[in-house]
Amino acid sequence: MKKLCLTVLALASVGALAAPPEFQNVTKKQLEDVSNEFAMNFSHTTVSAPETDGVWGVEVGLVGGRTGSPKLKDLIDAAGEDGSDFENIYHAGLMARAHFPFDLFAEVSVLPGRDISDVEVESRSLGLGWNAGAFFGLPLDLAVGVNVSYSEIGFTQTIGSDANSDVSIESKTRVLWVGASKNFWIFTPYVKLGSAKSESDVTLDTTGGTIFTFSTSQKESVSSTGGFFALGSTVDLLFLRLGVEASRTADVKRVSGKLSFAF
Repeated sequence: MKKLCLTVLALASVGALAAPPEFQNVTKKQLEDVSNEFAMNFSHTTVSAPETDGVWGVEVGLVGGRTGSPKLKDLIDAAGEDGSDFENIYHAGLMARAHFPFDLFAEVSVLPGRDISDVEVESRSLGLGWNAGAFFGLPLDLAVGVNVSYSEIGFTQTIGSDANSDVSIESKTRVLWVGASKNFWIFTPYVKLGSAKSESDVTLDTTGGTIFTFSTSQKESVSSTGGFFALGSTVDLLFLRLGVEASRTADVKRVSGKLSFAF
């Protein structure tokens, strides 16, 4: 089970952690809860206000932060292990943002494929939006947008008599939102509200049976829906841009930060 947890510790050192127990006897509710937390951990953010300052603009940098994961902790505790190390998990990646004429903007975030403690992990996300506030000359930025993210992990464990079973988890999240922001000197606070949905496929490549208590299948799909809320602010220091954001997506809490350069 800890192998699943390690995948989201993208920039953290995992060498000192104990060997992971097997990923076995998973109920449908546990699969839904943990898959949703995993998917939302990789949901899209560039820690950006929904602003479009000028006709054109480009921003590149790094994003990272911490996600609350109580369901993951509970599942590890229920398996007889200590889940306290995984009550909070982490996310990180590269980001880029650009805005165009007509106050349209696009964002991307990428964690390139890599191996972390014998676990393969990869994620990518895209955000698109329109700043109606700037387009119509309103006294604040008022935008609508959609974010989509994709993530995948893979690892090997023992299932039944097969010691080389492959487990892969592919997740997709979609967030529809409206947001507002206002610049005050070097600070731009912002808020976003919307709805979120996650979908995950867990696939086994094994001759040893299954890991599920509710099915004999080697592939199960689960989904979850919920609300979305984000509150944050950016600080502009010439070309340097810093940001912080607190969000709640389908009951998954996250705190993120950003260091970027804007042109």
